[in-house]
Order: sequence, then structure tokens, then C-alpha cells
Amino acid sequence: MRIELINVSYAYSINTDFEKKIIDNINITIESGKILLVLGPNGSGKTTLLQIMSLLLKPTSGKVIIDGEDAWKNPAKYRKRIGIAFQFPENQFFSLSVYDEVTFAPKNFGIENFEEMYKKVMEMFDLDPEEFRNRVPFTLSGGEKRKVGIASIVSYDPEIIILDEPFVSLDWEGRFEMLDYIRKWKEMGRGLVIATHHEELLEDIADDSLIL
Repeated sequence: MRIELINVSYAYSINTDFEKKIIDNINITIESGKILLVLGPNGSGKTTLLQIMSLLLKPTSGKVIIDGEDAWKNPAKYRKRIGIAFQFPENQFFSLSVYDEVTFAPKNFGIENFEEMYKKVMEMFDLDPEEFRNRVPFTLSGGEKRKVGIASIVSYDPEIIILDEPFVSLDWEGRFEMLDYIRKWKEMGRGLVIATHHEELLEDIADDSLIL
């Protein structure tokens, strides 16, 4: 899979006194099997850019091209192939059990073996599928929330995985665990876009970086 951002810009409150351009004329390519780091201080537009890459936000100018086609002509066609996990996973939880949270996307994308996918992805994150099945996501520890939040994304096997600050709130053991997952996804041929303040953890395996 290949995602190209061509002359992409994004502004809030267009044509008002409060108009503010967050992203300005970005050109970047994301490809399967490679890791792109998105770096920059808080407020520089990293999260906005990730939302544009994942087709959650339409740029105010420029194009998002996926495999040679204008993605915004039919964004639903591509959303199954891209997964995004936000910085604070508890903000994207909406189910009352870990099982429902992790299997929601596979069910809605028509993946028939969602039970098998649930067990596989939970074991990937060293979470016992049965122990966590009926637990309420909002009551988990910070590290468990992060794992379940990302598990709910990789459960439908996207080709591009977008992570917004995946190391935040994790201790050193948790950070190295997350780094191990990232290495495995790259080896599996997944493309990864990672916004982070901990680029030192990824400098040996990243293929490119964008500084905002």
C-alpha cells in the first residue's frame, strides 16, 4: 500500500477571524513495510496530520493519493486498510467489555473469523483473552488501556498502522514491549506512521522522518 500526501494543508475556522493554518504544503509518502516518524513539539500539527493520513480529516487543500487514486473520491474504500490509535486510548473506548471493544471493527468490516482474531491479537499483546473478555476497558491500567486500544486497531489487520504517541504513560518495560510490537509489524510488511517524542527508541528501525 502506498499513501501520498501532495501539497496538503489544513486550516481550522476557514474564512473567519479565527482561521489558523495547522498543516502547510506537506508532501510525504507512506509505504507498506516502512516506518515514518512524525516529529515536532506539542501543537505543531502532528495529530492533525495523522488524521489526514487516516482519512478522518479532509485537507483544506492538496490531495491524499492511495495506490494512485484520489482517496477522497471514495474514502470508505480505504479506511479498512488503515488503522489509527490515538494518544489516549481511553478516549476512543465506547464498549463495556474488552471483547466488544476489540471485535467491533472486525465485525463491522465483515471479517467472519473475528473470534479467532480476538484471541490472536490479545495474545500478541500478552493479554489473556478469557481473563480480559468481560472486563470494562475504562477500568484497566494505563498500560492495559494502551494495549487494548491498539489491539482494537490491529484486530482487522490494516496495511498501514498509525500510532499517536504510543510510548506515552508507559514505563520502560512497557516502552520496550511496544517497540517489540512495532518491529514485528514492520517484519510482517505493515507500514507504520508514528508520532512520538521518543524518536531515540526508533532511530535504528525508522526509514524516514518528518519534522513539523
